[in-house]
Amino acid sequence: MADGIQVVCPCCQTKLTVDAASGEILSEERPRRTKSFEEALSELRSSSRKREDAFAKAFERTRRLDEILEKKFKEAQKKTEGDTAPPVNPLDLD
Repeated sequence: MADGIQVVCPCCQTKLTVDAASGEILSEERPRRTKSFEEALSELRSSSRKREDAFAKAFERTRRLDEILEKKFKEAQKKTEGDTAPPVNPLDLD
């Protein structure tokens, strides 16, 4: 390309083609990163642990939610035990 400048990024080694007039990036070529077997296996194990941890946290939240809802229900029952007034019918409010 006559009107493009090719630049290589020092951080990631991406080859950029930049328009000389506007400074816009016309194209980019990222180098393909290959992983070793050990790196791939390590990522797989860590993702498995992350999934297990997320499941354990969700399970614990659900278990605690049941306890909290049970306490709220019992508290509401206590409030209504002493109340002898009939409940308000929403249709009577018109």
